[in-house]
Amino acid sequence: MSAPSQSWGIFVLQRLSTLAAVVVTVVCGVDLLWWAWLEPMPLRPAIGTFIMTPDSAAGMLVAAVALWLARHTAVPRWSLILSQLLGAALSVWGILFLVERLSGYSLGIDNLLFGERVLEHGSVAGPLGLNTAAAFTLVGVALMWLHSGSRALRSISGFSTVVALLIAFLAAVGYVNGEESLYGLSPANGMAFSTALGCIALCLGMLFARRSDGMAAILLDSAGGGVLARRLLPAAVIVPMVLGKLWLTGERVGIYGARGGASLFIVATTIVFVWVVTRSARVVHAADLQRARLLDREQVARQEAEGANQAKGNFLAVMSHELRTPLSAIIGYEELLADGITGPVTEAQRQQLSRIKASARHLLQLIDEILTFSRAEAGREQVLNETVPVSAVVDEAVGLVAPLADDKGVVLGVTSPPSSLSARTDPRKVRQILVNLLSNAVKFTEPGGRVTLDVGAGDGRMQFTVRDSGIGIPAEHLERIFDPFWQVEQQPTRRAGGTGLGLSVSRRLAQMMGGDIAVESAVGHGSTFVVTLPR
Repeated sequence: MSAPSQSWGIFVLQRLSTLAAVVVTVVCGVDLLWWAWLEPMPLRPAIGTFIMTPDSAAGMLVAAVALWLARHTAVPRWSLILSQLLGAALSVWGILFLVERLSGYSLGIDNLLFGERVLEHGSVAGPLGLNTAAAFTLVGVALMWLHSGSRALRSISGFSTVVALLIAFLAAVGYVNGEESLYGLSPANGMAFSTALGCIALCLGMLFARRSDGMAAILLDSAGGGVLARRLLPAAVIVPMVLGKLWLTGERVGIYGARGGASLFIVATTIVFVWVVTRSARVVHAADLQRARLLDREQVARQEAEGANQAKGNFLAVMSHELRTPLSAIIGYEELLADGITGPVTEAQRQQLSRIKASARHLLQLIDEILTFSRAEAGREQVLNETVPVSAVVDEAVGLVAPLADDKGVVLGVTSPPSSLSARTDPRKVRQILVNLLSNAVKFTEPGGRVTLDVGAGDGRMQFTVRDSGIGIPAEHLERIFDPFWQVEQQPTRRAGGTGLGLSVSRRLAQMMGGDIAVESAVGHGSTFVVTLPR
């Protein structure tokens, strides 16, 4: 597959609305200037019987400006409103001409724009044709509801666009094949070839103004279906017109009769489309092979990443376990020394021993977090349910965090649940979740602040709400705080320590037990974490 050609095709189609609006604006502007300033002269249109009248040029100019204002869904609201107003004006313009043509009663609108100049060229510049008026009405309706929030109105807009496109395309085919009945509904008026081309451009531009719907979505798709559609659609439009013209030309000069021409048309069309389909299928096949190779590479890379992740988990588990053993011994020896078993301990020594114990327990907590994280990553963490009083779990968690809050000068408030409230759950995991959330709340709350824990139950579920008056979390970080090893304060000089695993581990444990953790926060106004677990 040729990537540059595909990119170029998508590039053009994405800007087709803008291109159509600009080209039609320039053509119609030049036509109106010609009618306004050039001296009267005999006119002989290059193709067909009619030329673009001032009425047609003005109508298409309004449509082109409206299309440019609504060229895609991301334009400002005022631009869409102005586009809708111009579309409504165009539809009224077309309806007035339709009333004139169908009723035979003159409303005087034919002479509004350069009426005398038009009368001078009456043989080729008659009144606005019935097909042109119908096309303008449909284009106006399509522009009014092009970006409507209603699916039904957008469908009407799309249908109007397609019908107007068919009217203009029929006229263009009539000019190519010399069949006047397709573009001139009477000897006095009809659709000019330039008007037909301009209307086709406007309708195509409207179809691509909404790139997520219909044909535009298919043609702009970078997958195989989009590639195939972009290659087949031009052939489906151009080939029948060219071969049909050759058929009529050969029949007119006597090379073959009607049956011979039809037979040659069928053979030529079949050959061309078989070639186009085969070539397009080859391109799509090449794209599929390339996509398959990329998929194989992605799978290999995924397997390597999973292997590296598994190795990381195993490393963390082994190292955490090895570190836990000497840490437990350190804590044990500290307790022996503090109890005076090895000899008298002075008050100063006792203070130093308490600091050793606090640091060792903090390090042990960090290691436990890493162990839990590695077990959860490897899928080896198990939920062991048992019936326990909820108040007992809450009291244990608060008891572990209370010294940290006291040392920092943070008020820790608890709304204890009734002693009769029990739950069948894993108490160790619930306690770990609450300890992590309360520790984080204390850590990010300034001295003199407040941290509260509220416990509620109902509808077969338990809810633990941890609120703090701390620094808060920016809105863009509310989801990232649950990522492993990620912390709000990422700088090396951050004030709060920790591994960045507490919230990640807590959410994993909550989800393993059938619950989840939600968070609300605002910078400078604290944070609220809500743990919901099945009871």
